[in-house]
Amino acid sequence: MFTEGVKRLKFVAVIALVCCGSMFGQTEFIVREPAARIQVPVWPALDVDTFAPVKSQDSGPVDAVRGIVAAFQDHPVVMIGEAHWLRQAGDFYIRLVRDPSFQEGVQDIVVEFASRNNQPLIDRYISGEDVPTEELRWIWRDTTKVISWESPIYSELLAAVREVNKKLPPARRLRILASDTAVDWSKIHSHSDWAALGDNNISIADVIERQVLAKKRHALVILGGNHVTKPGDRHGGPNTTTRVEAAYPGSTYVVLLYGAQTGWEDHATEDLLHTAGLNPPTFYQLAGSPLSKVLLAKYTDALLYLGPRESLTMVLPSRESIEPAYLQEIDRRSMIEWGDLRGRKFIFSGEK
Repeated sequence: MFTEGVKRLKFVAVIALVCCGSMFGQTEFIVREPAARIQVPVWPALDVDTFAPVKSQDSGPVDAVRGIVAAFQDHPVVMIGEAHWLRQAGDFYIRLVRDPSFQEGVQDIVVEFASRNNQPLIDRYISGEDVPTEELRWIWRDTTKVISWESPIYSELLAAVREVNKKLPPARRLRILASDTAVDWSKIHSHSDWAALGDNNISIADVIERQVLAKKRHALVILGGNHVTKPGDRHGGPNTTTRVEAAYPGSTYVVLLYGAQTGWEDHATEDLLHTAGLNPPTFYQLAGSPLSKVLLAKYTDALLYLGPRESLTMVLPSRESIEPAYLQEIDRRSMIEWGDLRGRKFIFSGEK
């Protein structure tokens, strides 16, 4: 999943991320690395004729918050396929949840960075209850993907929703829905134990269907890009989007990050996304645009442009945020998932 978003630095690994850091008064470690080009494979295209265009939106790029909010006019589920650990993505999520128009139309935020067994803990925290840091950080640590969410951008999103909810009446408060498969790492001792957890797309789709669509609510969904591409995953198998669409046709609207998931070589497309007088992040709907007939339109409904390649930054956790006992657990989990210590190697890869 890590290959969907950012450069793999010094070793080859499929890594996910989590967040500790600035929220707890610790120093962020910022590595400035350009997002890697991701090859978009040719998946079999699904029938996309049922997708309705976004209303009340000018042609061409618009402010990204405005674009995302407009997408909810016709689709109860708007899915952002993120590049993990990007500072600019994290900043955009916070700007989005603070926006009054978003708060008026959206009730839920479905995230990959928390497993379903920790939903009660999330509910306590975002409702304003005091939760000790030692307990809170297990939200992003105890997921099916080892060290996937250690970047501060995820804890900062939790904190932002908590602050927003303090100012909203109870009936309008945002809810963060954990969607990763429930996991108890104390019972995971081998790779076969871990593999038995299965495809977390099943769990994510189930949360969206039961907690959002069945209740006629609206949700922003934040997942790695491979979970949301419209034809299915990179291997041609079902992903979250195809599973939700099978149960609720036309319910989803997919937004991919330009560059991180599409490649950076198409300068003409980047020119469309970045126009004079409109600073990133920008939002560009493909339907009705010059890009409506290109291959990319099979995978996404819109593009989110966070800025030029050289401006994007990836945020790793500080060494101080990883206490010795947890580092030992990272090593144990890494050996179970991958058979090596790539978790430790990755989180400290930016150190000189």
